[in-house]
Amino acid sequence: MSKYKNTFIKILRENDLDMDLERRAMEGSLEDGTDPSKFDMDMGPPEQDGPPSEVADAMSRRNQQIVSELQGWIDKIEEFLSFLNSEDPNSVQSKLASAEPDTVMDKMKQSQQTKISRVASDLASLHQNFLGFMAQTQNARFKYVLIPLTFSVLGLFGSLGSALNYFC
Repeated sequence: MSKYKNTFIKILRENDLDMDLERRAMEGSLEDGTDPSKFDMDMGPPEQDGPPSEVADAMSRRNQQIVSELQGWIDKIEEFLSFLNSEDPNSVQSKLASAEPDTVMDKMKQSQQTKISRVASDLASLHQNFLGFMAQTQNARFKYVLIPLTFSVLGLFGSLGSALNYFC
């Protein structure tokens, strides 16, 4: 470990020497009577425009608006998913499954039930992804972590549920 320590200290010392040489060269190039300290730069953190609490409050309000919009999307997707494929006797899939023979609904059933199941499966996956993102907004630890692939596994369970509804 001392090898790395010595190398690090050596690099720091060389850097200080380089800075001193550059500083002396800059001071030597100035006209007589010019104060070299006027060319020094403050390397501190940048100043903020307003108090930090105002910025945080504005961001919090904006995030709350985004979360409420996302919740609206989730509710609409859930409503449409229920309309499309659920155990409710008024859902599209239930109506087609219970269609009387030799009707338009019966002909649609033969060709469209697979498509409806596929669309419902994809929609359930999207719904689960949105729910995952919503859950992340509630937990400060996961605030900036986005892992939609993990929630796609949950969408698989939704797909299985849709398939079971189809066969049951």
